[in-house]
Amino acid sequence: MAGTSFYILVESSTAGMALYTALRAQGCKVRISPVPRGLQACCGVSLLVNPEDMPAVRAALELPGFPPHEGVVELENQIDPTRDRYC
Repeated sequence: MAGTSFYILVESSTAGMALYTALRAQGCKVRISPVPRGLQACCGVSLLVNPEDMPAVRAALELPGFPPHEGVVELENQIDPTRDRYC
């Protein structure tokens, strides 16, 4: 599980969906994800971004009138690709 991922924190699931839709409309690659343990967030929803996609996401977040977010956090990769494999 090497590498890092970026999590965009939002204040509510409604704000998360609005931000997800707006980022996807800008061509950004984001995924809806639970907030990792240990992070403080008002709701349990965050947006997961790979490091190579972060420059485009940061540029989109700066656009005027874009849906708000609470912050961006970089964490060591939390995803285990071998989890839930039974063979």
